[in-house]
Amino acid sequence: MSLHPLLLVLILSASPVTAGALEARTLSQDVAESYEAVRAREVVGLVTRLGEHAAWCKKKKLWLQRALAYESLLELDPLNLEARKALGHKKQKDGSWAPKKGPRPTDRSKKDLEEGLARREELSKPFIDALKAVYGKGGAELPVQVRGMIVADVLAVDPEDAWARGERYEVKHEGEWVMMEVANAARGREELKALVTKLRAELKPAKISSLTPLEEGLGLSFSPPLQSGGVRVLGTVDEEEQRQCSENLRVAKELLQVYVGERCVYTDGFTYFLLKSEAEKSAFLANHPMVEDSDRAFYQTLESVTLPRAQHFGSWSDNAPRRLDSACRQGISNLLYHGHQITGEQGWAFEGVGLYFTHVVAKTHLTWFVSPSKYMSAKEDAAFREKLARSNINWLDEARALMKEDKLPKFHTMAGRDLNRLSTEDLLLCNAAIAYFIEGRPGVLPKILKKLGRGRTEHEVFLEELGMDLRQFDKRLRRWLVETAD
Repeated sequence: MSLHPLLLVLILSASPVTAGALEARTLSQDVAESYEAVRAREVVGLVTRLGEHAAWCKKKKLWLQRALAYESLLELDPLNLEARKALGHKKQKDGSWAPKKGPRPTDRSKKDLEEGLARREELSKPFIDALKAVYGKGGAELPVQVRGMIVADVLAVDPEDAWARGERYEVKHEGEWVMMEVANAARGREELKALVTKLRAELKPAKISSLTPLEEGLGLSFSPPLQSGGVRVLGTVDEEEQRQCSENLRVAKELLQVYVGERCVYTDGFTYFLLKSEAEKSAFLANHPMVEDSDRAFYQTLESVTLPRAQHFGSWSDNAPRRLDSACRQGISNLLYHGHQITGEQGWAFEGVGLYFTHVVAKTHLTWFVSPSKYMSAKEDAAFREKLARSNINWLDEARALMKEDKLPKFHTMAGRDLNRLSTEDLLLCNAAIAYFIEGRPGVLPKILKKLGRGRTEHEVFLEELGMDLRQFDKRLRRWLVETAD
């Protein structure tokens, strides 16, 4: 007998991971089959009961309740001609059905309405209870698709079912069922603004410190450094800009610790240099002992630079708003790395957090690190980028505009890309995704970033933390953008 087949059997038998995976797959399959069998069994009786209830409602002149019964019946049995005709649907040439136009009917007999609602609840209960039992039995092993189908079935029968609405993260808001994230959004934005105001009001003035020997050797006339909250800022700019930079970096740290994770702190020795001329930039790069000769020419082409060995960061744009924006972006990048080891490899998270919180802190969108547009010419892309850089432009509105033109990228196509593979349009999606989490789903983003920083994929993490795959998340994000539009 050959040894190879025996060896294979032994390996499979001894592997708890493989055995567990097989058991989970079998359980998921069994639950899915159970759902289909239970639904097929229960739907027959429910369709009959809904038809009988519709007839009862007709006798009682409960026209709206009759229509609702037939609408639920069609959700379960789309080919039911009796329901189609009763609702006044018209068959089109392509075989589809067009609903009747005009206002919905009303219930004329108010005294029978309470009985009608009780009858509807009673006839729906066996079907709903049976599906909820399948849902409960499946537990964490129940496939996401099956969960969604069960919830959809329950809501088709009872649109007011609180359990099913809860599974969809929906809440009653001003008398309507809406996404939890929509109900949270306005309050979330106001709370964020209030916190920024509070943090700025409570900031203590930074202490004035002395230049280090390295800084004295750079050959530049620096203002006295400002030091506080793990942040050191110095430069050749005026005192007001230096103070503003120090405050922005400290506020950014406090905000990220609240919304992104308490481990978001600056690197020991974090020092930011603000320079206001090309000559000063050249002197800085020429005299800094930790700038490698091989990097110097490349750094000369940039508006800002990070020297990780020295924990020194610098910006030398030709205007103060760009310098302050760049400083905030670099500070947030440092906080993200220390908080969750997020880098440019997790492009959407790195760029999204940086863009969103820089705008919250500095009120600007001036620094990004992505490639040109996928849809526009170079001239159009340059004009679009110039538009996005204006302080009065709402990036969520711009994302909504792209969405209407079917030019907003799908989240599942962007997830997993590093920074260098993102486009101008991707910027808006990155920002929108972070806005969704910060304003609509507080507390979830730190968990997602923690797992991404440890090497997990977006697909795995979103299923675990949101109960959605990436395509489902994309649909929900787009719905959130639509439903939170002013």
